Amino acid sequence: MKLKTKIRLALLVVFAAVTLFGVIGVHFLNKTTAESMEMLQDNYRTMKYTREMSLALNDMLVALALDSTAASFRWRELRKAFDRFELYLNLQLRNVTETREINLTRSLQENYQQFKANVERMEGSKEVSTELYMQSLHIQELLQSVYGMNEKAILEKTDQANRTADRITLILIILGIFFFTFAVFSFIYFPHYLADPILALTESIRQIAQKNYSQRLAVKTDDEFGEMARSFNLMAQKLEEYESINLHQLLSEKRRIETIIERINEPIIGLDRELTVLFANQPTLQLLGMRADEVIGRDAYELSLLSSFARKLFGDLLRRPAGDNKPFPSSILTLPRQDSRLYFSRDILSVDNQDDGPEAFAGYVILLKNVTELKEQDLAKTNFMATLSHELKTPISAIDMSLNLLEDERIGALNAEQRELADTIRQNAARLLKMVNEILDMSKIEAGHVDIRLSSGHPREVVDKALQHVKTFLDEKRLRVDTHLEDKLPTLRLDLSKTTGVLVNFLTNAIRYSPAGGKIELFVRRSNAHVEFAVRDYGPGITRSEMKKIFQRYRRAKDDPTKGTGLGLAISKEFIEAQGGKIWAESQPGKGSTFYFALPVSTTQPAVL
Repeated sequence: MKLKTKIRLALLVVFAAVTLFGVIGVHFLNKTTAESMEMLQDNYRTMKYTREMSLALNDMLVALALDSTAASFRWRELRKAFDRFELYLNLQLRNVTETREINLTRSLQENYQQFKANVERMEGSKEVSTELYMQSLHIQELLQSVYGMNEKAILEKTDQANRTADRITLILIILGIFFFTFAVFSFIYFPHYLADPILALTESIRQIAQKNYSQRLAVKTDDEFGEMARSFNLMAQKLEEYESINLHQLLSEKRRIETIIERINEPIIGLDRELTVLFANQPTLQLLGMRADEVIGRDAYELSLLSSFARKLFGDLLRRPAGDNKPFPSSILTLPRQDSRLYFSRDILSVDNQDDGPEAFAGYVILLKNVTELKEQDLAKTNFMATLSHELKTPISAIDMSLNLLEDERIGALNAEQRELADTIRQNAARLLKMVNEILDMSKIEAGHVDIRLSSGHPREVVDKALQHVKTFLDEKRLRVDTHLEDKLPTLRLDLSKTTGVLVNFLTNAIRYSPAGGKIELFVRRSNAHVEFAVRDYGPGITRSEMKKIFQRYRRAKDDPTKGTGLGLAISKEFIEAQGGKIWAESQPGKGSTFYFALPVSTTQPAVL
C-alpha cells in the first residue's frame, strides 16, 4: 500500500472524528442557544419596558413639580411622559411571558389609568396631592414586581441552560474517549513508520549543508519515500557538479557589487558584525580624509580615534549595548568646513544572512545623503518667517495706537457706527497680531530657541489668568465656563506665562467651536505625579483621521470655517513638552472635543491648599 493511501486513511478517520465532534457540538450549541435566546429575549424586553415606564413616571412627577407659572410647559412635558409610558405599557401587554405577570400588568394598567385621570383633573392646581403621590409609589411597586419576576425567570432559565450544557459535555466526553483510543494507536504506530526515513534524510541534508556532496540515500521501498531518496541522490549529484563552477560565479558577483558601490555618488560604507570596515566608496574616503588602504580592514573604534567625522559616523554603533537589536533611527551629521557646514542624513542598515544561527547577523551598511541644500533652505525659511513676523509687528502696533487715539474722547467722540468700525479694526488687528506671534514662536522653536523659564506656581493661578484673557470672547457668545478644580492641588514647576498661553489656546478653540449660549467645562485634577488640565467643548468634534494631525504644524481640521494659522496647538505641544509634560486630545464627531495637558508636580515645593 502506498504511503499516501495509508496517510489518507488515517486522516479520514481523524477527519470523521473532528467532523462528528463539530456537528454534535454545533447542533447542541445552536439548539441550546436558540432555546435560551427565545426564552430570555421576552424577559429582557419586559425588564426594558418596566425601566422605561419607571423613567416616564419619574418624568411625570418632575413635570408636576414645576411652577404653575409654566403651566403650558408643564402640561406639554406631562403629555410627553404619558405618551412614553403608554407606549411601553402597550408593548408590555403584548409581551407577557410569565403566569403571574398578566395579572400584575393589568393591575398596572388600571392603576395608571386612575393616576392619569387624577392628574388631568388637577389641571391648574398648584400643588400635587398626597393621594396622587401615593398612587405613583404604588405604580412603581408594580413595575418593580414585574421587573423582579422577569429577573428571577432569567436566573431559572439560565440554570436550566447550564444543566443542558452539562449533558452535552458528557456526550462529547464519551465520544472523546473513543477517539482518544484510536489516537493512541496512531501515535504509537505512525511515528516509527514515518520517522526513520525522515531521520535518514535529515542527516544526509546536514552532510550536504557541510558541502559533503558525495552523500547518498539508500533506496529500500517503492513508495513516496523511495521516490524522495532517488530525487535526493539526483540533487546531490547535481550539486557536486555545480560546486566546481560556483566559486567563479561568486567572484564575478563580488566584483559587480564592488563596481556598483564605487559608482554611487553618495557616501556608503560597510562593516562586519565585529565593526571592521569591509568597503568604503570614494565619497566616504573624501569625508574621512583618508585613503582606501587606511580605512578598509580597520576597526571602527580605531578610525574614531583618528577622525572627528568618524566618531560621529560610528558613534551610535560603538555605544550600542550588546543584545540590542532595535533599528537605528535616521539622524543628521554635521561636517564643519572653513566657511560653511555640510549636513548629511545618516541611515544605518542591519544586514542579515539567509540562514539562521549564530552567524545569521552579517553586519551593517551606513548610507549618507548630502542634505546641505535642504538644511540651508529650511534655515532660510525660518529666518524669513522670523523677519516677517518682526516687520509686521510695527504696522500692527501703529494700528493699535491709532485706534487708541480715535477712541480718546479728548480728540473727538465717535458715533455708534464709527465705534463699531473701530471695534472691528481692533479685533482684526488682534487676530493678525496673534497669527504673527504664532509664526514668531514657531520660528524660535524651529531654530531651537524655546525660552522656558521655570518657577513654582499653583494651577489655580494658571486657570484664573487664562479665564481673564478669554472673558470678552465668552461674553460675546454668551458662553459659561464650568470650572472643576480638585481640592489641595500641589504646586507645579512651570513657565507660568507659556502654560497660561496653552490654556488660553485651548479655551479660545473651545469658544470658537461652541454654539452660542452653550457651556465649556474646565477640569484640573491630580493624576499620579502630574496635574492634568482639560478643556471640554460641545462643538462639532473632530474625526479620527484628523485627530492624528491636529498637533502638527499648519494643520487645521477639514472643512473648518474658522480662520487661523494652524500653529496654536503645535506651539502648545512644544511648550508643554519643553516643561516635561504631555499633551493630547479626545473627540467624537458631533459630541465635542476634550483637550488635555499634564505637567509634573514640583518635588521641592509644599502642596498649596
